[in-house]
Amino acid sequence: MYNIFVFSSVQVLEKLRAEFSSSTCRVIHIEKALEFYSIAFSRVFDLWIFEASHPGFSELTLDEVVSIQNVPHLLVLGADDNIKAQATPYADKISFAESDDIAKCHALFLQLMHNRQQQNRERYLAGFIQQYPGLETLVTQSPLMENLIDLVKDVAPVESPVFLIGETGTGKELLANIFHNVSRRKSGPFMAVNCGALPDALLESELFGYEKGAFTGASERRIGKIEHAAGGTLFLDEVEAMSSAMQIRLLRVLQERTLQRLGSNVDISADFRVVAATNSDPVELLNNGTLRSDLYYRLSVFQIHIPPLRDRTEDIPILVQHFINRKKRNGREYVKGLDNQAMNLLLSVPWFGNVRELQNVIERAVMLAVSDTITADLIQIPGVPISDTSVDVGNLTDTAFRPGTTLKSYKNLLSQSAERKYLVELLDYTDGRIGEAAQLAGLTPRALYNKMKIHGLKKEDFKKSEK
Repeated sequence: MYNIFVFSSVQVLEKLRAEFSSSTCRVIHIEKALEFYSIAFSRVFDLWIFEASHPGFSELTLDEVVSIQNVPHLLVLGADDNIKAQATPYADKISFAESDDIAKCHALFLQLMHNRQQQNRERYLAGFIQQYPGLETLVTQSPLMENLIDLVKDVAPVESPVFLIGETGTGKELLANIFHNVSRRKSGPFMAVNCGALPDALLESELFGYEKGAFTGASERRIGKIEHAAGGTLFLDEVEAMSSAMQIRLLRVLQERTLQRLGSNVDISADFRVVAATNSDPVELLNNGTLRSDLYYRLSVFQIHIPPLRDRTEDIPILVQHFINRKKRNGREYVKGLDNQAMNLLLSVPWFGNVRELQNVIERAVMLAVSDTITADLIQIPGVPISDTSVDVGNLTDTAFRPGTTLKSYKNLLSQSAERKYLVELLDYTDGRIGEAAQLAGLTPRALYNKMKIHGLKKEDFKKSEK
């Protein structure tokens, strides 16, 4: 969904709403210049539209507005020559249209969004990674990820805590970084702490810091990560790994917005936004007492679930090409891509390690490739022997164990067998009608087609002949 910010009269607003009704847009409107700064940065907008003849427009300084960091493209309706002259230094950020040519506004908007998507996609497929990732880093074809991006647009600019829930390797730290870089705190520091990587004593000093002489070996004062995050964002991964005592101390900091270093009784102001993350089910963590309910409710003002890779297989080809182009710079410039068999193999794997596991598999394949095409024999997935990848999952025997088959790989084969059986019965029930079958399965038509391709299924085989 696109977010459009409109500063205009009600009459122009109604014309814009009617013209943009064919696009998936949410329009937020103001009529007073006094509301501009409080609304214009309340969420991430894809386009600003200003009516130059509106009485309040003169209260805004155009070059000052456009020079603000990360401002979206601006479309000005009915601008005179003086306004156009002011906008000359920002020709790439501002476009113009006549007040009565609303159709041009919509056409320009569609072209801008298309150009942006194409540019982001091309840069991503080329292996480009920004030092400070923003929303353009999330190139996807998955409806699940598109919904997540819509949520980021709304949530990122506000100050409330965010709780990310996703399996290992789904990109929780990347998403936390994006939250920071599209927020009002983007000019401040981004501090990341993996709470599961440190014992409690070290974690306490890492977060809160300590005074000189606070304990044996404390030869000088140390500033903790919470203090360092002042004006920015603190990312706490595996927050459930904290002891109950540490969770209580963190909760106090979040509530009081002050902290005390170890060995000190002085309260220090703590100005930061917190983004926490876990790779476990929060309900389980609460039930077994691993995560305190008071801390959980404080952290999960906005709870965001990151879909696992197996639920967005349509993104695998994009991710694969991205990883290939990133890695081939290290002396493997001749590598271009995968053959069909290798890609089908990647599409058939459940990827319990998610994007991180896929990245490792592709990087290994690129290093081993001796030609411009990566073949299936170079795809080695931990826990899944190469010999297992050629098994006909549609005709598994009752024999579970055989030499070279691990428990994990056998479970994977069973999962694929069950998936194929489900698809066969589903397509038979719907007479091969993809739209209806996808709806019943809770999939997109594209995702259903991908799964059918993996299992060698064609919709034509399920069309019942007319009687």
